[in-house]
Amino acid sequence: MTSAKQSFWLVILLFSFLLVQSFNAKALHASENRYPVVIAEVENLNDFALFATSGWDGNWYVGYNHAWITKLPEAPKGDYAKAYLGAKLGRAKNVIRRQLERARNHLERLKNLPKEKREASAKQLKHESFKEISKKIKKLEKKLSSPHSGEVYIGINSSPQWDKEHSFFLVSEKDIPLEGDPEEALEEVGEARWFWVEIPLGLVSFDKENYVAIWSPDENLNSAQVSPILASAWGSKEANTWLDQESKGKSPSSLTRSVTIFEPALVIKLVPPNEKMVSVEILDIGDGEEIKEKRVVTASVSGGDIVRAWLEISGDKSTKQAKKWVRTGRIAFGVPYSITLDPTKLEEGLYYLRMGAEDFWSNVGYSRSIKIAVKK
Repeated sequence: MTSAKQSFWLVILLFSFLLVQSFNAKALHASENRYPVVIAEVENLNDFALFATSGWDGNWYVGYNHAWITKLPEAPKGDYAKAYLGAKLGRAKNVIRRQLERARNHLERLKNLPKEKREASAKQLKHESFKEISKKIKKLEKKLSSPHSGEVYIGINSSPQWDKEHSFFLVSEKDIPLEGDPEEALEEVGEARWFWVEIPLGLVSFDKENYVAIWSPDENLNSAQVSPILASAWGSKEANTWLDQESKGKSPSSLTRSVTIFEPALVIKLVPPNEKMVSVEILDIGDGEEIKEKRVVTASVSGGDIVRAWLEISGDKSTKQAKKWVRTGRIAFGVPYSITLDPTKLEEGLYYLRMGAEDFWSNVGYSRSIKIAVKK
């Protein structure tokens, strides 16, 4: 009788264990299948297709005195691991960088010419004199070296106020796709893209509205002709968007000018717990390889919903493993994940190279680092 009872309870315990394991597996599977929650003024992020790629820009630039604010609803309650703010931006001009590159090219072309021909050529290139080219280069370099050159910030709060705790660096203008030029061939032209920054989950309100703002502290970004453009979507006549034209490079402080009909591409992304992995492998460069000319670096990227891949380089020789990584080359927003490494933009010497990739859950994976030698 005792043996029968023991067997009965063993069966019950085994059944309970299997039931719990099954529940945990289903819960994990459900978590894995949960897509990030996006809070925006329109349901479909792909509908933010106005202004920031081509055509009429609507004067929707992000600048020193051109800060945008949108009021988003409270976040839905749920189990989240991370939070992000995002904005879709495009049509960067990089005016100062392009002017500097042009002036340097002119200086290089003219410096070995005879004096008379040099001066005549400088005027043909719309410079007052050859000496003025050097002065212009120094002036442009000073502008680029300013602390906030090309920076774009984004903020969130349950009220329309954004102090340092509620403000975050989002992206530099040099990383935003360029606007095409009818008179100049530009390499980094492309459609508007989403840029994201992680924020403390505690800053997202689950019981009040969320005010999201975007602005730039760079005083050179002062018109649509020189600034990146914020994407938009068709909206309604409800006033839930504002433009502050008196922010002077700081977070906006006024909701006096409301904007209707169009909705700005400013969103909150809430990422549920997940165990998704992004793996990256560089395919065509080996350890110790010499790089003398432009080289295409291609990677195999495994994982779901990959949104971008990029190349990083490090000249940090203080340890056996590189630490200080800097992105180089263009971002690849889709297959093939191929990026051109240009050795002319690097000093001669030894470097570490790696490729990174990110999925829509904002999980990031890196390839192993490869040692290369840049030769001139």
